[in-house]
Amino acid sequence: MGGGRLARVAELPAELTRVAAERDWDALQALCDQHLLAVEGELAGQLLAVLTQVPDEELRARPRLMLSWTSAYYAATQPDAGELRPYLRHYMELGTRLVASMDVDRETSVATLTTVGVAAMIALRAQGKCAEAEELGQRLTNRAAQLSPLPGADGVWRPGWLPLQRGLTRTLMDDLPTAVEQYRHAYELAAAEPMTAATALNAAANLAMIFANLGHGAYARQWLDRMREVEAPSQRVRYLLTVGGSIAEGWDALDRYDDAALTRSLDLIGDGTKRVEVWPFVAALVFANAVYRGDQASALVHLSTLRLSHAPELTELKTASQVLRRAWIDLLIANGHGTRALRLIKEAGAQEPWLTLPTARIRLCKGEYESVRALASRLSWGTVTSHRDLRQLLLLKAIAALRMGDRSEAREAADLAGRLRTPDEVLSLAALSPADRADLLEIKDFPLTDEARERLSKAREVFPDRLNLVELTTREHAVLSQLDAGGSTPEIAGKLVVSVNTVRTQVKSVYRKLGASSREDALMRAYELGLL
Repeated sequence: MGGGRLARVAELPAELTRVAAERDWDALQALCDQHLLAVEGELAGQLLAVLTQVPDEELRARPRLMLSWTSAYYAATQPDAGELRPYLRHYMELGTRLVASMDVDRETSVATLTTVGVAAMIALRAQGKCAEAEELGQRLTNRAAQLSPLPGADGVWRPGWLPLQRGLTRTLMDDLPTAVEQYRHAYELAAAEPMTAATALNAAANLAMIFANLGHGAYARQWLDRMREVEAPSQRVRYLLTVGGSIAEGWDALDRYDDAALTRSLDLIGDGTKRVEVWPFVAALVFANAVYRGDQASALVHLSTLRLSHAPELTELKTASQVLRRAWIDLLIANGHGTRALRLIKEAGAQEPWLTLPTARIRLCKGEYESVRALASRLSWGTVTSHRDLRQLLLLKAIAALRMGDRSEAREAADLAGRLRTPDEVLSLAALSPADRADLLEIKDFPLTDEARERLSKAREVFPDRLNLVELTTREHAVLSQLDAGGSTPEIAGKLVVSVNTVRTQVKSVYRKLGASSREDALMRAYELGLL
């Protein structure tokens, strides 16, 4: 896909010399449209030198050229591919100003509409305004569709770029079905055109990322293969375009417990603090690695660091919020803090599909086997549910059934889990305790490659068999909060509109559950457990 593009880039210096001599600023804009992402090094400096010759009034009349000037300036003066924040900040600021002066519904240039509109969409996402970004994206799509068949319009420009950006917006909004649809559309539009290789590359990488994140390994590998067929326009933008693919490769390595491959992926994507838009997906892999194979206690500290590395409006977006809460819950369970984990689950809504697995893990530790079976039965294979979670959840259901003496149901659940794994997948079995794994292997022969069997034999124990778990009723928690506020028994009864005897009964129940004999002991214990 890249041969013709490289040849045309090689011709760019001569074209730039001609354009500068003839002061053909329309031709300069066309060259930037085609080659900007491929420009780096000395060529970026040459392009910038030509752009500085454009008179201010000519520059203002060509919004695309203004954005190109910004890109060329940073490519020439700050070529470090790992530090794109200053460029992105100025790019977004300029896009916001330009779109404010544009009448989207009357713009006649598809190229300008897309270039300026996308810059504004990225700026809105950077502020956490994904709903507004998607609304703008829809308006841009509608106007581009109106212009395409009209005589005199500049036709399709950078095909696929707009659906790619809308897919990214939907990704951050946790609307993965729509995101996948948009990415597929972007790839189909862009893959056939060498000059839009960057769009095809980015779309394939993000599709691989989503499927890998959801545990659909076969689909993720298909899109990784397509991603590898596309050459990046330049090393300067390669990381931004392919980080999704590196995340997908990391999930594949984690599923297989492949240390070397996982280390390579994590070295590429970083620890989640880099300011790339898909950072929540980086974080999801980083924390999953910490839960199953890394330092779980240190990861809890890193979780706070990660929150501070991104603006609150970004960490509160639906996708990011779910990733961070799930990581917190999994790490708490792994560190034995079941009460804190359960409180976070209840605050988020215990019915959320992405919380089903940690909830079942807590219930199994508490010996509530019927609850585990019910939770596993609640998830549907047809929903947007992580197959990685589903594999583990079915194995927990099998363990619960075994502990209840129902070998038939245990075998059925294990068989279903087996359909969702491949012989080189290790993670789902490694997440079990050695004793539970041995019990399951007695009733179900899980196919394993020799390499997978060896990696499984070296897997450490991930989650504790027992958790220190204290559950208070809603009323008991209300009483505990009033005790913490310093209220007397009559005062608490008045605030909760119950009798004094009822409060006394509930206080005794709270003390019993906390193993306390006084208010001070109860409050200290409640804070230790995260109940307050």
